[in-house]
Amino acid sequence: MGEVLKEVFPLLTGRDLAACICVCRQWRDVGRDDFLWRRLCASRWPSICLNSSNSHQRSTIGSSTIGAIRGYRNLFSTIARSKRNRALPAPKLCFRDLEFYVDVWVGRKSVYSAIVAGPVVQSRIKDPPEGICDSMRQHLLSSEYKMSVPVLPYFQFSPSSDVSDSDDGVCSMSMLVRRKDSDQIATIIDGSRFTYVDGLEKRAHAYDYLHISPLYPFLSEIRAWVALLLVERPPNTMAEVFGIELDFLDTASSDDEVLLLLDILDWK
Repeated sequence: MGEVLKEVFPLLTGRDLAACICVCRQWRDVGRDDFLWRRLCASRWPSICLNSSNSHQRSTIGSSTIGAIRGYRNLFSTIARSKRNRALPAPKLCFRDLEFYVDVWVGRKSVYSAIVAGPVVQSRIKDPPEGICDSMRQHLLSSEYKMSVPVLPYFQFSPSSDVSDSDDGVCSMSMLVRRKDSDQIATIIDGSRFTYVDGLEKRAHAYDYLHISPLYPFLSEIRAWVALLLVERPPNTMAEVFGIELDFLDTASSDDEVLLLLDILDWK
């Protein structure tokens, strides 16, 4: 049996070999042979099987390989250990402690300003208004995570204004968020222009990069996207905005993830 195992075990993957050494004492004794694990290490990370005397700089531990020092089985299990999905920590923020300050301009004229409570942003638009297209209605009623707020009264938006090179007629938006527990404010959107209009779904899009706290220097280029939700109108007429949608795409797609993301903003 031992000779058969010595022929079969070199053909196994690291995970299968690790499972085999748990079967019985004989399989364990054969499967723990460091020669088998050296072959597995050499197939995935050939450099760790090299003698340090072959490197450009000699190691202070002499000419032994790292596998010979630590044991190839231990080394393989340490490096190749599968990653476990860790549960997210509980967010320190909650939506009821947040307020969102929303401002929309067309050119230099303010067309919409509102302070929106966090639970309103969290609750999304559940009753689509009349006059929207079918794709917009399906989008609002889908199970996909989204944060959206109704706009009352509606304001007008010209889909052609996004191509203008001047500030006149360009639609732009700012969004701040305030923590009521500490009375601090952070920026989500800072004067971003709506540079793209999805004619099929009747949404105008803008984005900005989040201002992350200096305590997290390796986090950067996380985008916040906002969309103006448009009521369908006849061609060559001004569209009306009935809602505003906030989205962090794959970075945060649940309430807890959004709260954790907001918590690391540069609060001032």
